[in-house]
Amino acid sequence: MHILGFDVGGTKISSVIGTDRGEIIKTVRRRTVKHLGREHLVRQLIDLGEEVKKRANVSSIDRIGIVFAGLVDGTKGIIKTSPNILGLREFNVKTPLEDHFRVNVTLENDATGATIAERLFGRGKDTDNFVYLTLSTGIGGGAFVNGRLLKGSHGLAGEFGHMVIMSNGPICSCGRKGCLEAVAGGNSIARRVSESVTALRGSEILSHIDPDKISAKVVFDAMRKGDMLSRLVIEETIYYLAVGIVNIASILDPDVVIIGGGISNAGNALFRPLRDAIREEFKGMRRPLRVVRGLRRGADLASISVPIFYENNHLP
Repeated sequence: MHILGFDVGGTKISSVIGTDRGEIIKTVRRRTVKHLGREHLVRQLIDLGEEVKKRANVSSIDRIGIVFAGLVDGTKGIIKTSPNILGLREFNVKTPLEDHFRVNVTLENDATGATIAERLFGRGKDTDNFVYLTLSTGIGGGAFVNGRLLKGSHGLAGEFGHMVIMSNGPICSCGRKGCLEAVAGGNSIARRVSESVTALRGSEILSHIDPDKISAKVVFDAMRKGDMLSRLVIEETIYYLAVGIVNIASILDPDVVIIGGGISNAGNALFRPLRDAIREEFKGMRRPLRVVRGLRRGADLASISVPIFYENNHLP
């Protein structure tokens, strides 16, 4: 099958043509326009879909998958809440796309979609019990427990970024204090560096960078070059991630934790100390747990994986 996929995020929207074997044929990306609302989003998705079809030299498609950074009702094809794009609350994005492309559309949360991609095409193929964490601007995730996607009563299972790690810590985007996302997400890494004004002035690398340009990638790069402030912030971040992962492991007892998202691109600078910190944090409850990197094209595969998975599993 040829599948058209859309990944609607806060900074970019991607359209993908792929196959049910997990092959990505062509991808087109555009900046997200956050303030023009529903009609503009639909028009942008249609235009991107037609463009990627043309570039892939594919005349017809069999399914469409959409993964969205926000709360969705996949059964009805409704975006429930949209933290990044204005005017999409309770918006049915499924119907206008089905009317245009004349194929079935499946909608899912982006982190859940990435979890499904790992199950179909990644490190989750070989185990019925795994957790997926996406480390990016924020932190999201999903899990398979005994071979079944963990959804919960309201489709909200897997919001690992919103477990509290630091009581009375920094305020998270959800309104709570000290969530994992607020102390270990990409925005948190950049914020802690920028807020350390005295240390920032003393950094030969970071003091020459506009604070608005400091990102998690910039901090990891500076750490590799020997910057002490960056090292301290990354070490603190890895500790918080280890606490969160051990909490999750204590509840769900997975065989594997798969980590994706932009921060996973840090490679061994992230994974080697994180594995050590997890082993230490387990204390007397240590168990076998592998921590591995997710699919390198997980975001692209997420949108094409969703219709494959739900069709084969008759869900939702």
